[in-house]
Amino acid sequence: MPGGRRGLVAPQNTFLENIIRRSNSQPDSSFLLANAQIVDFPIVYCNEAFCKISGYNRAEVMQKSCRCGFMYGELTEKETVARVEYALEHQQHDQFEVLLYKKNKTPLWLLLQVAPIRNERDLVVLFLLTFRDITALKQPIDSEDTKG
Repeated sequence: MPGGRRGLVAPQNTFLENIIRRSNSQPDSSFLLANAQIVDFPIVYCNEAFCKISGYNRAEVMQKSCRCGFMYGELTEKETVARVEYALEHQQHDQFEVLLYKKNKTPLWLLLQVAPIRNERDLVVLFLLTFRDITALKQPIDSEDTKG
């Protein structure tokens, strides 16, 4: 039937779509959404900016833990990883500077923000993880003072 209704839209789908739309409206917004109700907090959405910054495509990221262990490397600080873990497990908002690695193993300094998202019943149902590339701020500055 042309022009017919698509059917019922589940409230959780419109909730998720609203979050994605709002997050995508931020310039240079690189983010993941993860299910806060399932063990290991699997990624349920990542935007194109995250794929671009990380070098991973969406299919490679979906359903992996939002802890982003697949991006850890030898210089990723265990203390920072523990703080991210704590924020997720305790459903707390927090922010971190973390050294992660792109798919091609290039180091990448990121400002990572973890934000729990609550539903209408005040239950944390999602985590929004936003990433801002701060690599340029963390690189050593070559100046006359630092040269031998």
